[in-house]
Amino acid sequence: MSVTRTLIFLLCVGLAVSVQAQEDNGTCLDCHADPDLTGYDLSGAEIPMFVTEASLDSSAHAGMSCIDCHVDLEGFDDYPHDEDLAPVDCSTCHDEVAEIFDQSAHGVASENPAAPSCASCHGTHNILPDNDANATTSAKNLPITCSNCHHKQVLTDDPDIRITDSFDRYMRGIHAEGIAKGIGSAASCNDCHGIHDLKKASDPKSMVNKMNIPQTCAKCHNDIFIRYQRGIHGKALAVGILDSPNCADCHGEHEILQIDDPESPVNASNLSDYVCGKCHNDPQIVEKFGLGSERFTSYQDSYHGLAVRGGSVKAATCASCHKAHDVLPSSNPASSIHPNNLTETCQKCHPNANYAFAASYSHNIAEAQFSELNRVIEVIYIIAIVLIIGGMLIHNGIILYNYILEKHRQNKNLPVVQRFTFSMVYQHMVLSIAFIVLVITGFALRYPDAWWVTILNFFGIFESTRSVIHRMSAVLLIYISFHHALFLFFTRTGRYQLRKMWPCMADMTQIIQNLKYYTGLSQEKPRFNYYDYTEKAEYWALVWGTIVMAMTGLILWFPTAFTAFLPAWVVIVAETIHLYEAWLATLAIGVFHFFFVIFHPEQYPMSFTWLTGKMAVKEVEHHHPAWYDEIKAELESETAGPEEGSTEKSKPVS
Repeated sequence: MSVTRTLIFLLCVGLAVSVQAQEDNGTCLDCHADPDLTGYDLSGAEIPMFVTEASLDSSAHAGMSCIDCHVDLEGFDDYPHDEDLAPVDCSTCHDEVAEIFDQSAHGVASENPAAPSCASCHGTHNILPDNDANATTSAKNLPITCSNCHHKQVLTDDPDIRITDSFDRYMRGIHAEGIAKGIGSAASCNDCHGIHDLKKASDPKSMVNKMNIPQTCAKCHNDIFIRYQRGIHGKALAVGILDSPNCADCHGEHEILQIDDPESPVNASNLSDYVCGKCHNDPQIVEKFGLGSERFTSYQDSYHGLAVRGGSVKAATCASCHKAHDVLPSSNPASSIHPNNLTETCQKCHPNANYAFAASYSHNIAEAQFSELNRVIEVIYIIAIVLIIGGMLIHNGIILYNYILEKHRQNKNLPVVQRFTFSMVYQHMVLSIAFIVLVITGFALRYPDAWWVTILNFFGIFESTRSVIHRMSAVLLIYISFHHALFLFFTRTGRYQLRKMWPCMADMTQIIQNLKYYTGLSQEKPRFNYYDYTEKAEYWALVWGTIVMAMTGLILWFPTAFTAFLPAWVVIVAETIHLYEAWLATLAIGVFHFFFVIFHPEQYPMSFTWLTGKMAVKEVEHHHPAWYDEIKAELESETAGPEEGSTEKSKPVS
């Protein structure tokens, strides 16, 4: 038979098969062309059973009949057929692909209802070849296809094995951006993970296994891969040192961003601290490979490190000197930090750099030839600072102490008023001690790396001791609070003090009047009574703060007891309130209270009322004129004769 006759014969057979397939499909489409037709999948969920002839004719399976896939309907003529049909077995035609798929991560998980099948990725009746832009498996659409599973909340919330929501992160990355722009070389899911042979990252054959990621990335970035292979990281990984970083360890996995993106881990602002420092500042890795414990921290303390952390985009990062991919040890003649190349490396930023300049910028203090000299100078300066500044503090302390004594001598010769009783002075003293100790020991827990915490550690106050001191101080604060409450409600003096401390409308007008006076808008000072508005505000803020700190502190001290009848979030909320209320109280005392009793020009170097309970009459007349008038009236009344039912008195004493 000639070639022409053979082709004609095959064409006729093909046409006959196509006609037969169309006739078979027509029988199925008599029902399945109905848009309202639905059925149920294996999980029992209702799904549409609508199929169009156009979708069949345009698919990769055009020319095939329905029964080629739904084989259990072959020869069946009693319609409607049984709804419980056997699943389509693609391996009938695609046996080689099916064999590969069965060994993949998806195939191994086939017993899991959430595991994908052929149809999950390729579709059902409208399957298109990969090179068709509309195919579910085309480079542009594949991430969306994969997201049908990898974007599901059920996978990210799996209590045993959480599969991260990689879709959103991929879509933010440079690869998805490239695909959206129509760049054919941009990586889609299959470029990194494979297609039917996709395997778990833990599988040594997986394209995204720790050992294989560089080769996977090399499919597109071969020039960089060659440099990486030459570098110490690539060589270490190649011999099985899994501590060595691969591409994903530095650039990320799915959310790979442009280097100039501030969110990119390899951006200049992030590279040193968050990429290189991840390993080179890890004590275990540093010790394991003998990297030198001071190398990374010395960079952080250098001008380059400080400038980068301060937001500089020009200061040198690790990659500026060591390069990014072909990182080599200084002993390698090809290394950018080899003694023969170091000057040239520095000249990239410092054109006039010479060898001495390059050597001075070594951040490897432990191996620097002048490190011992540097350490000696450092020790000399530390000793000098302690002696000189310590001497200055002692010198100034003596002068300040002299002024305090002088003011005390002057006050002893002045007529005074008993402003606070011994009980009130005692309460204030206990409160001050409890508050200061609570602040120091509380912030020591929250900020353990603060310089002043090292002083506590020097005196042996570590966490076990700190926690005991903090709780003892809390008990002292609660005790003095109850003591004060009993004083207020059950003593004559306490009730008098409470009446005087109670806020009134006059306080509001005196605030305005006081500010007018000190801004030059008025020549008249407000006439304050026993307590002015600042003292009242401080007192009631103290009452409120003590209640809040005591309640939240008890919750944090006994969390199991409180969560027995309160919701779990109460502990976290108490922790937040406790911290910020502590900050508010500390700043209020430092900024407001200390100003009026220590730093105010009229009080400096210190008011003695909190120690003696007494106030000079002239000070009362100046600061509390309304109270002074009350004292004068009281004295005049006593001179004329005591009145029945008189209240607490504040007499001048010599």
